[in-house]
Amino acid sequence: MKKRIVIAGAGVRALCFGRAIIGRVKDYSEMVALYDTNDARMTGFNTLLKTNIPQYTDFDKMVKETKPDTMIVCVPDYAHPDLIEMGFAAGLDIITEKPMAMNREGIERIRAAEIKYGKEVIVAFNMRFAPYSAAIKKVMKDNPIGKITSVNAEWMIDRAHGQQYFHRWHADIKKSGGLLVHKATHHFDLLNWFLDDEPVSVYAQGSLAQFGAAGEFRGERCTGCPHAKKCYAVLESTLEDGDLNPGSDGEIFNELYFKAEHVDGYFRDQCCFNPKIDIYDTMNLMIKYKKGTVLNYQETAYAPVAGYKIVFNGTDGRVEVGTYNRGARPDNMGEEDYIRIFKGTNRKNISMKELSFVEEDTPHGGGDNRLYDLLLGAGGEDPLGQQAGSRAGALSALIGITGNESIASGNVEKINF
Repeated sequence: MKKRIVIAGAGVRALCFGRAIIGRVKDYSEMVALYDTNDARMTGFNTLLKTNIPQYTDFDKMVKETKPDTMIVCVPDYAHPDLIEMGFAAGLDIITEKPMAMNREGIERIRAAEIKYGKEVIVAFNMRFAPYSAAIKKVMKDNPIGKITSVNAEWMIDRAHGQQYFHRWHADIKKSGGLLVHKATHHFDLLNWFLDDEPVSVYAQGSLAQFGAAGEFRGERCTGCPHAKKCYAVLESTLEDGDLNPGSDGEIFNELYFKAEHVDGYFRDQCCFNPKIDIYDTMNLMIKYKKGTVLNYQETAYAPVAGYKIVFNGTDGRVEVGTYNRGARPDNMGEEDYIRIFKGTNRKNISMKELSFVEEDTPHGGGDNRLYDLLLGAGGEDPLGQQAGSRAGALSALIGITGNESIASGNVEKINF
């Protein structure tokens, strides 16, 4: 019997799920409803997918008429707890986009709802499912370098991608928790998963070096802005970039946002140099783990390239990994992602084994399709534990949440979970 899916929130990420349900996993799942507060946005969603999925702004009516059994939550981060509670109360299974919640209160509400209704949230961490991520997990699971003592992790978000967050609702820390929560939740989840460990405390620093008040230009929005011709961050009405827009839907902004803004007044092209922006674009954290590992993390939202580098130092060696996103590589840059395993205790017995991988040319390095297959498709075994539950969702979000608290206080802050 097919899963009967309702997608809550009709934005870009929801579109990716919708495309998979009507295509890749259509033999196992069907989309029976869309739920959003903006009916015009849902109309644009259907237009882009060439579907006629029933649209609802009334949750109870949607449940009664379409009888879904599973809800995929793709609404803004601050609304996740509300939707998850409503879904559980209606008897639905819940798959939520990351972050599971953007503050401590939201995490506690979701935990309470799980206990009350006897269900558990699944968090859609697609980065776990990329073949390269799985290869790193396999290497670390074999414990090739002894006890992990320290880690250095650098995440680079290129400017074309990074500026998108500052054009959207994410630029308000009260709605998203900033990039330390909304974006870095992916990174922290991978690090927790690779280490098979849980974080206990965070010391952080953050600044706004490129966007917000640091920018050269000012305006309300890109549409009609007098600086549009000379501003590098101007948002065009079309987005043909296959990396930022996996479906290559040229009209995605028009259909989902510009044609829908009269309903709720939400501008998708808000000025990313608004001095009221209060999230960070430059972030550094020191994270302590239960097993004693200390991890240094850096996130930059305006790098010239996109990808990440991680170094794991252990008592018996060192593991280095690195990847650059296909869509952001210079033309003369190779495509191989690498894993280097160094073993030995001195110059006479040092050795290195290097593994290289070519990134898959599918969304999120092959992660999306494998996530859809496991959660919405044929399913199957999960030997690496790629499916994430609410504890993983909470711990990854709490690193960023606690990081924000540390930036505000100037102190080391405990995660307390």
